[in-house]
Amino acid sequence: MATPSLGEDTAKAVLRQVEFYFGDSNLPKDDFLKTKINESEDDMVCLALICSFSKMRGHLNLTEVKKADDVPDCTLKVVAQTLRTSSSLKVSEDGKKVGRSTKLLEPEELIEQLDSRTIAASPLELNVQREALEAFFGQYAKVNSVRLPRHVVQRKYFCGTIEFSAVEDAQTVLEQSLVFAGAEQELKPKKDFDVIKEKEVEEFERNRSIKTSNGSNAEEKHPKGLLVAFKLKSASAGDSAEQNGPDEKKTAEMKMTKKVDDKHGSPIDKVVEKENKSSISIYKDDMNVVLREDLKDVFKKFGTVKYVDFRIREDKGYIRFEQPEAAQKAHAASVSAKGGLVVKNFIANVEPVTGVAESEYWSLLRGNQGKHRVGNHFHWRGGKNNRGGKRGRDGENGSPRGRPNEAKRARAA
Repeated sequence: MATPSLGEDTAKAVLRQVEFYFGDSNLPKDDFLKTKINESEDDMVCLALICSFSKMRGHLNLTEVKKADDVPDCTLKVVAQTLRTSSSLKVSEDGKKVGRSTKLLEPEELIEQLDSRTIAASPLELNVQREALEAFFGQYAKVNSVRLPRHVVQRKYFCGTIEFSAVEDAQTVLEQSLVFAGAEQELKPKKDFDVIKEKEVEEFERNRSIKTSNGSNAEEKHPKGLLVAFKLKSASAGDSAEQNGPDEKKTAEMKMTKKVDDKHGSPIDKVVEKENKSSISIYKDDMNVVLREDLKDVFKKFGTVKYVDFRIREDKGYIRFEQPEAAQKAHAASVSAKGGLVVKNFIANVEPVTGVAESEYWSLLRGNQGKHRVGNHFHWRGGKNNRGGKRGRDGENGSPRGRPNEAKRARAA
């Protein structure tokens, strides 16, 4: 009897989804999946677990499946058969495990390769959908991922970055004259896009400084490249990050950061107002409470840590280094080390703070009358280099009320 197989459209969706999970774009940031790979002896992961992820359940129509053990054997067989056609994946002989066909590169080399096969496209309107952009560029070459950073100045516009599966594909698309949603696209290599964006940030800062100075002295200069922002997430997670699924990612993040981990019943957030000698002695050995000293111990291996801008009970903060090279090393290590740096029972995802966010941080720090900590006056923005994200609440813990400005929307601690 012939072996059953997936329909053509389903097979394509399943293949693309699993290639994304193990791809260069996702795996370095996927804490859960990297942990599973590191726990295995052959760098492979249970295929039933992969099929139990929500995106895969949707592709395979597994509406009744809640966990890996619920995935039918017949489904695993046809999925394994499909995945064996991939050049970037390997499947075990028994068809029960799947993994990358090649080892993950070192962080610096990985970033270089990703940039070389990624292009930037603009202008894109506010209501642009990732799926639409992916389908459009997918006509010309295989697309690995699509991201939508906002324009530096005209915030209602997006600038899409599209990663292709090969450098040659990216080069071929760059040579095209393309029109998307009625707009002729300006296509650039990502490296060129990053240079232009940095110049736009500098210009934006300069103009803002002129507007706000009101005839007074120009804005004070501040150190560059010394800051990294981090966000703590529980090291235990019930699902892997999904491709292009913002709602599911938010759900996964909520599961990681809520007060009590449902699976293990361990407290994630203890009610402690200050980190003093008493709290240090009480929580030093508590793996579910992160102290500034814990963070300093982790980050000092990259260089001299000048200050840890963090308070117990919070899941975000800043590290201020003495040298820019230390900040660069910390970010590079975060890219490869299980999607972040291990701090007790947490993973710290690290991003450099540059441009507008960096300037605003130092301005607020100076405005706090010489205090080391910016604290609740500075809101975490999220996104690359902490330039994106939603506005936080004001008026708590002495923070001034009123309409939040750019600085207040960049909270990290």
